[in-house]
Amino acid sequence: MSTITQSRPTTRNASRPARTGKAQRQARASRRTTITLSPESQEIVERFRSATGTSTSAAIDRIIQRSEPKPSRLKEVNGFLVLDVPTKHPPVHFTLEDLKEAEDDMDREYIERLMPRKKKPAPKRSGKGRRK
Repeated sequence: MSTITQSRPTTRNASRPARTGKAQRQARASRRTTITLSPESQEIVERFRSATGTSTSAAIDRIIQRSEPKPSRLKEVNGFLVLDVPTKHPPVHFTLEDLKEAEDDMDREYIERLMPRKKKPAPKRSGKGRRK
């Protein structure tokens, strides 16, 4: 995999103040990069791009951001696993049946998206019984 980036080396000058505000945002702005992907990776990006309706750049960006580990929102309270919901959200109440139903729905959607439906063959018509 090859990567080409264009950026200037950063040099610190004691007489120059540290970057603030707009200068920091510009330094973090996206830059143009050329990459070479394996055929398998290209296929993954293409599937993600077509499923989300985004550009190739946006698809690669989202895939990379999703791969970054995030802290678990589950915590154990009195021996029970609890979903840690931010306080700004209204209270959430789930039953076990709600969770099972949501899991079944997600599985069904996943299968429908990845498994193309087979077209039913058109029924064969015999010469008999034709309408006139």
